[in-house]
Amino acid sequence: MLHHARNAAFCAASLALLALLVPSPRVTAAPSPRQCGRMLFSRHCAPCHGSAGLGDGPAAARLDPKPRDFSTGRFRLISTVNEVPTLEDLFEVITNGIVGSAMPPHDHLPAEQRMRLARYVQNLTTARRAELLQELATEEGTTLPWSQALEEATLPTPAVLRIPPAPVRTPEQLARGRELFLENCASCHDADGTGRSRDDLVDEKGRPSLARDITAGILKGGARAEDIFRRIRCGMPGSAMPSFELPDDDTWALTRYVESLVRPGARELAVQTHLDLRPAQAPAPLVSDPAAAVWEEVESHWIPMAPLSWKPTRVPGARIQLARDERHLGIRLVWEDPAGAPGTPSPSPDSARIRFSFSTIPTYFDPGRSAETSEEWEWSSTSGDFDYAPLGVEVREITHAGHHELVFLRDLSISPERIGMGSASVGIAFEILNGSPDDPAGSENLTVWHRLAR
Repeated sequence: MLHHARNAAFCAASLALLALLVPSPRVTAAPSPRQCGRMLFSRHCAPCHGSAGLGDGPAAARLDPKPRDFSTGRFRLISTVNEVPTLEDLFEVITNGIVGSAMPPHDHLPAEQRMRLARYVQNLTTARRAELLQELATEEGTTLPWSQALEEATLPTPAVLRIPPAPVRTPEQLARGRELFLENCASCHDADGTGRSRDDLVDEKGRPSLARDITAGILKGGARAEDIFRRIRCGMPGSAMPSFELPDDDTWALTRYVESLVRPGARELAVQTHLDLRPAQAPAPLVSDPAAAVWEEVESHWIPMAPLSWKPTRVPGARIQLARDERHLGIRLVWEDPAGAPGTPSPSPDSARIRFSFSTIPTYFDPGRSAETSEEWEWSSTSGDFDYAPLGVEVREITHAGHHELVFLRDLSISPERIGMGSASVGIAFEILNGSPDDPAGSENLTVWHRLAR
């Protein structure tokens, strides 16, 4: 009952927040599940997928791979042999996101809300396809009743792939898997699984598509054995990744070989998860010098990042250290610069930003990401070191051995509640822009929103 009340309260609050974006009559009762799904979609999905699910949201132009256009009825991560997603397929993608892309996990939302989102996307796909059928009929000089359009637009019943029990692992199985990989997969993913050599792959719309680096754990559909088996047999409809009709034993052999290509621990470095962060008590007074000895005593956390566009200059993540003393909160970031030697002229400077938000569940993309930011700190290679007196923030950076070391030091005598150092936690997110002489836009990389508390 309490869980239902929380969901109803969220939806009611969202109605008020989104009244300007989603016109609706005055609501006096708790919204229906479909209304709640629409509000959740407007808040968490429309910035990329667009209000009608056409893949044309305000953030879409910056993304590669592009957001799905739901009107096509084509979904990448499916568990079926007829390319029709199940409701569970949609729920899983919403929950886990897609590693190596800008699609974030939404596991911080209650399961009921994620299921409402999945149902809304499913219904949105059918409704939009029906609208397109009616438009086509009009162009042809005929009329197609809405009920008939809906019937024709409804996707077939999903034909779920049956995954047989896995056979016992043997050296012979792994050897057979390698043969199959070289025969079927290496032409795109390379013999070593890194996927670096092909730059001519395209999706069904003719847009460039790069093979993912298997060794780095970038397996979009999941890294469990059954996930890999499923992706081999089902493919990724609309992408350059085809389905393969292999016997079960061969599919398992190939699955085991793909598993063996992933570097130990690589998957954990790539997958974003929502974390509860707390600053450590500093063993000595904090200073803004990134090379100061005090930082050697502070535990570091690896925070994965999602590239908005899959580029060689993407930043996979950063080492984060958080500490506080009686007067300051300090955050130290360390990340590698894949773009080349320091000081190389670049149309886009290297930069880093930390955002804080009072919102319980801030939105991932702009405009909501910026609008719901209560405080932000930013450094760029053009601004260099500086102090920002109104917030009591000191910023210092050094570049060493091909990586950046950056410290933000914040005075806690000024509105500590804005950065989670009061009585309540706040959201915290990190962003890194990696400039490159060969890329005017640079590589944008974001984290999900984490929680920060004292």
